[in-house]
Amino acid sequence: MFFNARKNGYDAGDGPVRYLDGSSLTRPLEAPRPQMLAMAAFVLAAAVIGGVFLFNVIDNVTHSAERTRATVEQNLARPASMASLPNLASLVGLDAEGVKTAFAESGWPIADKGALSGDESGNLDLIKLPDDVSEAQALLMYSNVSGLSAADATLLLNGSWQFTSEAGGSVNMRVKYADFSSGSVEAAVQTAIASEGFDPATAGEMAVDESGNTFQEGTVAAGDATYHWRVSAIKLSSVYDIKGLPDTAVYVGIRLYA
Repeated sequence: MFFNARKNGYDAGDGPVRYLDGSSLTRPLEAPRPQMLAMAAFVLAAAVIGGVFLFNVIDNVTHSAERTRATVEQNLARPASMASLPNLASLVGLDAEGVKTAFAESGWPIADKGALSGDESGNLDLIKLPDDVSEAQALLMYSNVSGLSAADATLLLNGSWQFTSEAGGSVNMRVKYADFSSGSVEAAVQTAIASEGFDPATAGEMAVDESGNTFQEGTVAAGDATYHWRVSAIKLSSVYDIKGLPDTAVYVGIRLYA
């Protein structure tokens, strides 16, 4: 037994009757010293483990929001998507492989989302990866952006963009990205126009379409032809339901078409 390793002995009485040794009943009810030390060690270990667990729980509850904000700010300090936007007018006349080559020569890590999904239509669906996000990680994140945390969303969206174009003879290209630095929808439209080198003099007045997008559109010459461009923007919260993102974050789309 743990508290008393001795077996109860018997006292011999007169005749054949034997009586139990009752001396153990008169001893103090205290465990032997080795067992007491072992119990104290168990209690101390349990207290340490419980304290660590309680500290982690309290720390996660009280400081998780603070750590999330710090991570978001760190992600937003990385190079923005606008720093590496493709110039759509320069891609006019290129086939799918030509576009991919142009992106590779620009030094942009690209994930071919269309090819990985088995799309054989000839349409392009390319994702420019942030410098510190792998292809597999980016594609997984893009599959459910609304399900991301603010930290993961800024890790993915700041520094990336998605380029799509339709196969065939006509020009119809788009690039979409998140703008975390312009500060407003109107400013994001102007930033995108400047990034593409579009001439504001060809543009009409800024307006709002039926979907709530603020947009401006105009024309640009490429090669021997003139094409239409349209830049639209809307609050990022209208596209992705992600808590913790800056209220000023904007979702931008640039389209060039015949």
